[in-house]
Amino acid sequence: MGLERTFSIIKPDATRRNLTGKINAKFEDAGLRVVAQKRIHMTKAQAGKFYEVHSERPFYDELCSYLSSGPIVAMILVLVFI
Repeated sequence: MGLERTFSIIKPDATRRNLTGKINAKFEDAGLRVVAQKRIHMTKAQAGKFYEVHSERPFYDELCSYLSSGPIVAMILVLVFI
C-alpha cells in the first residue's frame, strides 16, 4: 500500500463565498482524504515568500495581493493506493 500527499489552498474568493465544505467534499468524492487543514490569513510578505518562484513574472505583485486579501484554507490531502 502506498500513499501520496499533496498540498492545496482554498483561495480567498472561495472562503469568502463559504465554499470550503463543498470543495472538501469534491476532494473526498475523488478519493482524497483531508488529513490536515488550517484557516489562516497570510500577510503579503508570506504570500511573496510562498510564490517566490514567480517573483520575476509580471503578475507576481497582483498574485501576492490576491492571496493576502482574505483568509485561505491550507490543507494536506492524501491519496492511498494499493
